[in-house]
Amino acid sequence: MARAEEPAEITLIGGRPARYRVRRSDRARRLTLRVTHDEGLVVVLPRRWALAEVGRAFELHARWLDRTLDRYGVRLGPPRRGLATGSVVPIRGEPRRLVLSPLPEGSRRARWELRDDVLEASLPAAALLEPRPALERWLRGLARETIVARVGELWPRVGVAPRRVIVGERLTRWGSCSEQGSLSFSWRLILAPPAVLDAIVCHELCHLSHFDHGPGFRALLRRVCADYDAHSAWLRTHANELRF
Repeated sequence: MARAEEPAEITLIGGRPARYRVRRSDRARRLTLRVTHDEGLVVVLPRRWALAEVGRAFELHARWLDRTLDRYGVRLGPPRRGLATGSVVPIRGEPRRLVLSPLPEGSRRARWELRDDVLEASLPAAALLEPRPALERWLRGLARETIVARVGELWPRVGVAPRRVIVGERLTRWGSCSEQGSLSFSWRLILAPPAVLDAIVCHELCHLSHFDHGPGFRALLRRVCADYDAHSAWLRTHANELRF
């Protein structure tokens, strides 16, 4: 989808300043307001629509926006804490202390080692100043490897294999299943405990047999993941902690 993002702007919502971004989309057919922990307030606007529509949408949904921005803590944009040696990152549900060091002279490719409660990273000099992009790339790779493996190990419980497994950024859901048999997952599941990741994988695998949430789906999910409700509740409670 071709899209372009405008610079961040400030408006008043509920009588207080709020930061937002406008993202233009060729595929969008209507204006959409999104509030997430990772991106704050984003307005998805069809390519040819006037920016004046944004202000009208803010007026129409002011009460919801006011509550939601405060609930997510993103009124002035998504919170970002600095990363440095000693910072703590949750990986597979366990806190890991980040240890940063420069790469040897002549080396360019980042090196990562996860052991016990420490994640060691050797990075190029420029990445040491802002290690977040390099860390996210590594975590995405670890998530892709882990989730694809778990899908391969868990799908026989359901009896249906997916046609494709996608691991990437999911703004509103931890996972989804398409009518074509593709499963999509948020890479941030690698930050959660393994049992929670497995529960989401089982949930989406069950949708390969039952595309709705009816009795058949629920019975199958209980059979393949008896503790699903507890793991789902954990995610609802701890979702905001799966950040770095």
